[in-house]
Amino acid sequence: MNSLKKIIITGACGFIGTCLSLRLLKHGIQVIGIDNLSRPGAELNAKELAVERKLFSLHQVDLSQTSKVYELFSSIGEVDAVFHLAGQVAVTSSYKNRQKDFINNVVVSFNVIEAVKRYTPEAYCLYASTNKVYGNITVNKPIGNSYPLNPYSPYGVSKAAAELYFTEYGRKEIGLATCSLRQSCIYGHHQYGIEDQGWVAWFSIANIIELPITIYGDGQQARDILFIEDLIDLYLECIENRVTGVYPVGGGVTNIITIKQALILINRITQKSFTCMENSNVRPGDQPYFVADTSWTNRLGLNWRPQVNAEQGIRKMIEWIQCNKNQIRYIIDSTHP
Repeated sequence: MNSLKKIIITGACGFIGTCLSLRLLKHGIQVIGIDNLSRPGAELNAKELAVERKLFSLHQVDLSQTSKVYELFSSIGEVDAVFHLAGQVAVTSSYKNRQKDFINNVVVSFNVIEAVKRYTPEAYCLYASTNKVYGNITVNKPIGNSYPLNPYSPYGVSKAAAELYFTEYGRKEIGLATCSLRQSCIYGHHQYGIEDQGWVAWFSIANIIELPITIYGDGQQARDILFIEDLIDLYLECIENRVTGVYPVGGGVTNIITIKQALILINRITQKSFTCMENSNVRPGDQPYFVADTSWTNRLGLNWRPQVNAEQGIRKMIEWIQCNKNQIRYIIDSTHP
């Protein structure tokens, strides 16, 4: 960490971007944030990050505009690392607007990695991919590096395409240092979860501010949820060791939880019943089971393993939601009048 001076984060005011920015700023590292502030809650995160005026700067740029991306990266010059976290993040949205999903995930990612090659080729590059690149997983066991890439849903395809570009730019012919992490369900503070994305946060928010929820499918869908600070720990170990390649990431077998189990846990922590709970058919692209095999971290000599279990993490997230529930309610009311 001591060697890091300046880092670019795309999607810097989103959930993961904000938490990563806060951690880096705490260590005195200059963060150059890029975010179009389109995600509900992003403006609130931007205001919080703006407190660190000496170390944090925000560029509200449309990353799909190639000339603007090149102009920005050219003006920034050499940096130590680029974390590419910006993109379209919901499977459901990718079905509703396939072109927008393609632009925000494929075109944007290509522009970013090409800009790195042109203007800061020594930078370490980390891309936030997704478990959705595996598609319809048919096994109930941890998924490791040997499991084939087989995206199902426009979102899975667009994230896989972007990931492949990062991999290609990491080969010797182009020569960048690139890493893609196929992330499972990440949750925690600063996550303004919605029904279409961020389900643990969404259910917690709905419980606290008394909104109806819908359970799609039988509620037995299982994920190895990973608390945000554990993910940031891994990001920092990856950059410190300049880890390259493509790897699945989640909470592992010790943090598996089903939707129904999560609802029970949320209810127990808040001591509140859900206002209204409805059932509907399973949504397209929803995997019935995903658990990441994170043994690769040991093979690469990393010290990382999740430190926060599901109950601890959900408690921490709920504490943040309760402290910010007025702002969260305002965001929900303004986006769904």
